[in-house]
Amino acid sequence: MNDWRAFFRLLESLGIASETVEHEEVHTAQGLANRDVSRWEFPVKNIVVEDKAKQLYLVTMHLLTPPLDLKTLAKQLGADGRFSFASPETMGAALKVLPGSVSPFALVNDTERRVRPVFDERMRASKTVSAHPLVNIMTTTIAMGELMRLISLNGHEPLWCALPLKPPPES
Repeated sequence: MNDWRAFFRLLESLGIASETVEHEEVHTAQGLANRDVSRWEFPVKNIVVEDKAKQLYLVTMHLLTPPLDLKTLAKQLGADGRFSFASPETMGAALKVLPGSVSPFALVNDTERRVRPVFDERMRASKTVSAHPLVNIMTTTIAMGELMRLISLNGHEPLWCALPLKPPPES
């Protein structure tokens, strides 16, 4: 689980250029957002949710995206019922990563294609994407086109969508 060395060997074997920054362990997106993220064009945070039929979705968005309206997102994607957060065991079985280390890079581990990637449509305009390389003590940046090539190795193609946000609380 969390075999980041194998991930970097894969990048090297595919000729994918990357830049990696090591940092203290972070367990939440907020932990990374509290740092200087200006060095990255599109740093991401991710959630793994499942519908009533146990279909898994990896939702990838900009690190600073406010909370999502998961009920609306489930309807938007045509999911079977409402979304709930996938358990660490389910996530680990499908993506071979622990909570806090989930990223679109983990799709290389989903050889059974149990997970549908859902990408924030704002990512399309980005030249690069920055995410945890299967472990939460580093952030790795690669070209967006290379991310698409990487996730396609197991037949993944992202669903691009405008992610619905929760309405702000009334004051």
